[in-house]
Amino acid sequence: MFKLYSAFEKQPQEKRALIIKVAIEEFVKNGYEKASTDVITRRAGISKGLLFHYFKSKKNLYLYLVHYVKDLLTKEVTEAFKQVQADDFFERVKEIVLLKRKVIEKYLQEAYFAMNALTHPPVAVKKEMEEIIKEHYETYQEGFMLERVYMKDLIQTEKLREDISVDTVVKITMLISEQLATKYLTLYKNKPIDIAHIMDSSIKELNEYLEIIKYGIYKPG
Repeated sequence: MFKLYSAFEKQPQEKRALIIKVAIEEFVKNGYEKASTDVITRRAGISKGLLFHYFKSKKNLYLYLVHYVKDLLTKEVTEAFKQVQADDFFERVKEIVLLKRKVIEKYLQEAYFAMNALTHPPVAVKKEMEEIIKEHYETYQEGFMLERVYMKDLIQTEKLREDISVDTVVKITMLISEQLATKYLTLYKNKPIDIAHIMDSSIKELNEYLEIIKYGIYKPG
């Protein structure tokens, strides 16, 4: 995909990083429709003609950022998850959430941008976003997360209720943890952020949900 933007990719890393940074901030602050390429070029210290030489259109700039942020966050989260050590399924989920929160803290604007793009894709890029979301779900959610992170082999199947499947437990747990991340990002968007407070609140809420799941999936006694 990045080959389409070879003129931009050939620029010095510092210049590319600045353009990406200010563009992400502008889209996060104002949304796709109201985001101003004039503001982006002024803050990046480049001409509007040069920006359109790199990306051809505002739509292409946005899609470039979607791929860039998706790849960046996926790489960072994948690397962070190598630190997970718990051999209990539910304790592992807690570790996963904490590690993901640290990545979000480090890349807060990028996380906001990704959340908005995936949950409320702009009309102008709806078709392209549908393909990106489909690919992301298949490779990241259904692939990496289910197979290598939320390890179903750690669920105590001998205690599992007969009407409950391991796959269902994993998918429900993953869905809850992902939705909590989205919830807290949304709540604190454009507000002063106390990451420690957010993490404490989200982990407390996650613990409550995990307790409900555990009591619901395992046989009594």
